[in-house]
Amino acid sequence: MIKVNYMPTQTEIALNAFEAPRATSVYPSMGKAYLRHAHSFSVSPRLVRTGKRYYDSQKVLAEMIERGELPADARFMTQAEGLDIENSYKARAEDPRKAPEFDDYFGRNKDKSYLCELTLTGLRVPKGWENGRVDTDGKYPRILLTGDKEDGEVGVPVGNGRVIVESDGVSGIPIETREIVWPHEGYHSHWHFNATPSLDKISGHYDVAVGRGGYWRLGEDEGCLNVIAYCSRSVAYSVDGFRLVRGSLPEIEIVSSNVDVEQIRQEIFGKARAEFARDVNSIPAAELARKYQL
Repeated sequence: MIKVNYMPTQTEIALNAFEAPRATSVYPSMGKAYLRHAHSFSVSPRLVRTGKRYYDSQKVLAEMIERGELPADARFMTQAEGLDIENSYKARAEDPRKAPEFDDYFGRNKDKSYLCELTLTGLRVPKGWENGRVDTDGKYPRILLTGDKEDGEVGVPVGNGRVIVESDGVSGIPIETREIVWPHEGYHSHWHFNATPSLDKISGHYDVAVGRGGYWRLGEDEGCLNVIAYCSRSVAYSVDGFRLVRGSLPEIEIVSSNVDVEQIRQEIFGKARAEFARDVNSIPAAELARKYQL
């Protein structure tokens, strides 16, 4: 249990635990592949509303830690972990839009406020790819940010509120979106993306924050999940906030760069097989099953 000031009241909350499975991603046009190892993390089911931009919300978190209100390892959630939470509900054949962790997105809270979550994830325009330039596969090359750290490159599809069909398990960023009319059964999230962001005066780059919230609130379904990479990290809205998370950030390993795609796949599979072989002999069967979703 952690006591948190949820502006203006102090609330004692229990964190919900999740297991993030090992994930891989391959970007053929870039000749790059990435591996994220399995890890555990715990999250607050509620957001801390700040009404401040990303940078200032990070300061709020740091001040709460300094005052002893939060443990030293408290941090923001990443977009990948948001996707992990969604997938945990899908694995149980449950609708992730109904997850208690996302109640604040849809006003399912005491104040009936619809909040937007600032994540630790951001997207940066690489040099030479400004002004909305796209790659040969029709996607926008972007540098993945985890906080201020550059964690590799991803190919980002068109947004415009399109339905997210598939996401990159390493970064949590969508890799395929489609225009699907309602009802889009089996799909629960939409994607908004700014391909021509303004210069972030703090970072000195063309960055956008990646946020999460609710979208298209309809009487029939009470709305969908929304992943938003549209505004600079220097922009603030009154509904902005962050989620308290505990657990070390997993390293995103660059498996290969500028090599044949099939070779990339084989390197990923080789690492995965070696990791599984070690785990078979070192961790209990129940934990092994959870980690590899057996």
